[in-house]
Amino acid sequence: MAFVPPPGYQPIYNPTLPYAGPISGNLRAGMSIYVHGKIPHHISRFQVNLQCGNYSGCDIALHINPRFDLWDKVVFNAFQGGNWMSEEKARMPFRKGDEFEMVIIVNQEGYQVNVNGQNFYFFQHRLPFEQVDTLEIGGDVVIQTINIIGGGWSGGVSDREWAGIVPAFGSMLL
Repeated sequence: MAFVPPPGYQPIYNPTLPYAGPISGNLRAGMSIYVHGKIPHHISRFQVNLQCGNYSGCDIALHINPRFDLWDKVVFNAFQGGNWMSEEKARMPFRKGDEFEMVIIVNQEGYQVNVNGQNFYFFQHRLPFEQVDTLEIGGDVVIQTINIIGGGWSGGVSDREWAGIVPAFGSMLL
C-alpha cells in the first residue's frame, strides 16, 4: 500500500536545485520539514534555509550548511538585515555516497534537527519562526523528496511526542 498524504501536504519529488518553495501560511509550532536525499561522492557543501522571503538578501531564520572539506562539519546560523550572526558548528552526520533523511521540527524554543532518525542538533530561534515563508535548498546535494507536515492543530500530540513520531513517519515516504 502506497503512502497517500492528506490534502494540502503533497510531497515534492526530485526538485531541481536550487529549490525555493513556499511554506503555506508560514511556519507554525508543531510543523516539520522532511527532506530525503543523497550525498554525492563529489560534494563540497549544500544548504537548507528557512527564509523570511524569496529574494536575494532576505532574512534567514535557519541556515543548515553541511561542509565537506578537511574539517567535515555542519554550520548552523541565521542571517538578518544583511548580516550573518554567529556560527554554531556540529559534527558531520552525513556520509558521501549515502542517502539521508533530515527532519526539522519547529517548536516554541527552536528547531530540532534530526538526521536518519537520530536527534542531531537543536538551534534556538534567533528570528521569529512565524515570519518564515520559504524553504530553500541548494548546493551539491541530490534531493528526492521534500514534505512539510502538520502544525497549527490544538490538542493531540505535543512537540516532544511529535519529535519521536516524525522520523518513523518520514520513513514511510520512501
